[in-house]
Amino acid sequence: MRTQVRENLFDSLTRALQKGDVALVQALGDKIHPQEILEHWDDLPGEHQYVLLTYLDAEAAAQVFSELDPEDQAEFLETLPPWRVRQILEELDPDDLTDALQAVEEEDPALARQLKEWLDPKTRAEVEALSAYDEDDAGGLMTPEYVAVRAGMTVDEVLRFLRRAAPDAETVYYLYVLDDEGHLVGVLSLRDLIVADPSMRVAEIMNPDVIHVTTGTDQEEVARVMADYDLTVVPVTDDEGRLVGIVTIDDVIDVLEEEATEDIHRLGAVDAPELVYSRSNAWELWSARARWLVILIVTGMFTSTILAGFSSVLEATTALAFYIPVLLGTGGNTGNQSSTLIVRALATRDIDLSDWPHVLFKELGVGVLLGLTLSALIALKVALDGYLGVTPVVALALFLLVIVANLAGALLPIVLEKLGLDPALISNPLIATVSDVSGLVIYLSVARVLLGTG
Repeated sequence: MRTQVRENLFDSLTRALQKGDVALVQALGDKIHPQEILEHWDDLPGEHQYVLLTYLDAEAAAQVFSELDPEDQAEFLETLPPWRVRQILEELDPDDLTDALQAVEEEDPALARQLKEWLDPKTRAEVEALSAYDEDDAGGLMTPEYVAVRAGMTVDEVLRFLRRAAPDAETVYYLYVLDDEGHLVGVLSLRDLIVADPSMRVAEIMNPDVIHVTTGTDQEEVARVMADYDLTVVPVTDDEGRLVGIVTIDDVIDVLEEEATEDIHRLGAVDAPELVYSRSNAWELWSARARWLVILIVTGMFTSTILAGFSSVLEATTALAFYIPVLLGTGGNTGNQSSTLIVRALATRDIDLSDWPHVLFKELGVGVLLGLTLSALIALKVALDGYLGVTPVVALALFLLVIVANLAGALLPIVLEKLGLDPALISNPLIATVSDVSGLVIYLSVARVLLGTG
């Protein structure tokens, strides 16, 4: 029922936008959560998006704006009325503000400089500091809006300080304890603070063992640290151990979505990590997919060369050709399974590069068991088809192919990781192509040996 009410509210907002009723748009906008607007955002015409960002409450407009793609943010900052741009910039958190201004700078450096001049000196300094970090590192994710206290303060003093500092902080659930040089020496939770005796010192209740990352820590590692230690916020220090910011869980969720999308695209041989299907035209989709498909088809052409080289084998026993599709398909599926398991294990740090001997022997055993299972099934099928003469050939070839494909799918991601490349580059189509080529060589070589042809 509540969902239906929310949908009705948005329908009313849409009609108000169509009529150009700004007053009603403002009234309805106050009743709709920004996230609900974002869920329908791509369905709205550009002029309606413009009206919403112009006339929504400034805080709500900033929340919607912060979730848009950088290119869209840059466009709106160029076209929205200056008074509204100022309001949005004032409402944005420093990390989101930095991302937006960097997007504008790529398109219009002069406008970016003008927008920075509108910021107050403190915010401008924060933006300049954050801009110095790589966007894929902790420094590019963090916000400098945290609460810091001294070890010598009493609980009562901290609570009084917190009442003043809380409005400007990203989160107040964790407070960080710094020494006189700004080094991170401890952390305490708001819960610890509330239940403590007001006269106790921070040093008595803080946890000196602080889980933290540095400004150069990769965003994937940041997400992993927060997941491993069940953190909703992690402090970020510079190389000297001074606290410079925090990364919150909402930023990490965005990172996880971004990394998962990138890996899924690569596993499907789509060369566009940031591709958004609904916003992409045919040319962009072609560009993202064609490169790998060209590489794969060129690689796949080796199969015709291999078949030509073994033509005498196929001519001698035509029945061999009947089982090529099932052998190659089984090899490709086997390799894809092992590749997926190893890529995921590497991503979650379940295994690392030093574990390759263990992976080799484990997957060799798995390959043998799978090979025995599948070769028994294919042998039964070939025998029932009445081709008893080629049954040993098909069965032995499938047995060997499954072992080879299983090992290739498991070890190639480790090799890529060793070379400093993304293991997800061993995509399903590439594994399938490798399995096809090796499968034909194995199958026809076994046939030549066992049947004495060619």
